[in-house]
Amino acid sequence: MTSRRGRAATLAVLVWSGVAPQAGAQAGAQAGGPPFEGAVTLRMSAKTPQGVQRQQMEYLMRNGKLRVNVPGPMGGMAMIAVPQEKKMYMLVAAPNTYMEMPLPEAAAAAKSAVGQPDDVKVTRTGRMETVAGFSCEHVQLASRSGAADMCLSKELGRFVNPMEGLRQGSVAPWQKQIANEFPLKVTLPDGTVPLEVTRVERKRLPDDLFAVPEHYRKMAMPQRRPPV
Repeated sequence: MTSRRGRAATLAVLVWSGVAPQAGAQAGAQAGGPPFEGAVTLRMSAKTPQGVQRQQMEYLMRNGKLRVNVPGPMGGMAMIAVPQEKKMYMLVAAPNTYMEMPLPEAAAAAKSAVGQPDDVKVTRTGRMETVAGFSCEHVQLASRSGAADMCLSKELGRFVNPMEGLRQGSVAPWQKQIANEFPLKVTLPDGTVPLEVTRVERKRLPDDLFAVPEHYRKMAMPQRRPPV
């Protein structure tokens, strides 16, 4: 069973990664804020029996498209979400292969795996901090499944969620409250920081970063086992 601490961490990370919020484009358009384009490097940490393990990831964003680079000893992996095509691609560098999944299916799978709380209370603290050179306000998120503190910045434009518009259902009021801000840091009640942005680069990104390389070979997605 997932621990309360684990559920709180999942809630916060989902909000950052774009799986949870669905109102980003709508709120951003109403506010007139342009979406962020560039690269964001973040550090994820998790406590294990062997100690604290850390993983660095890189998020690349342009025109609603998202690429996530995860380094590894064999070249690592990458995930590319392209809303215009309604597809998500998983790239594996070592064997030069990729897998393809419809974005609505990917969104449904993510929601099914971790759940999506709708009872989240958002509390703005007014406490400010500078993270990766940008000012952000600590905002507390609390629900029956846990709590987390997120430091949200208004200096980077809105965070683009590649899943938005692909799922059915209404947008929860708490999601609208933070949809036009950019999360830079997540802190849990015990003081641990499972996620923190360490570097932000505003820059133009080439289109080929968000496309499957021509020499990559397509592989079938593993079949999911039906629930017992």
